[in-house]
Amino acid sequence: MAAAIEKPAWWSSDHWSTPIDIVRELEREFGSFDLDPCCRPETAKAPKFYTPEDDGLSKPWFGHVFLNPPYSKPAPWLKKAIHETREGICDMVVALLPVRTDTRWFHELVNHQADLRFIKGRVRWIGWQGTPIPNPKDPSMLAVYQAFNP
Repeated sequence: MAAAIEKPAWWSSDHWSTPIDIVRELEREFGSFDLDPCCRPETAKAPKFYTPEDDGLSKPWFGHVFLNPPYSKPAPWLKKAIHETREGICDMVVALLPVRTDTRWFHELVNHQADLRFIKGRVRWIGWQGTPIPNPKDPSMLAVYQAFNP
């Protein structure tokens, strides 16, 4: 019997990967993504990406951005999405978020700040071994932030 592979010490649900079929569906609507500012190299959804070591919050964003922020602390990422689109630094940020309408970050940084779409069913996140997470806890939504062109 093969030995079990141990989960990496750095791995948590904040590192779950978005299934590629969700990204492809978003690309059909919004075009391809230029940047994934919050990922690991093996979970990147765009040709250019920032890892935790790169610190995507401190780097400029550009073009069309796909964002699957750490669900344990999405607020700094959403503040950055608002700033980068409002200042015209990037064209669009499509953020995949948990549906947590009872939170301060939702009311301050999502509601009335972005176009919202609720995803039917639960996203089957991809875990550290490249297999789907069996029982995702939260429903998901998309928050689409776009550059303002007066």
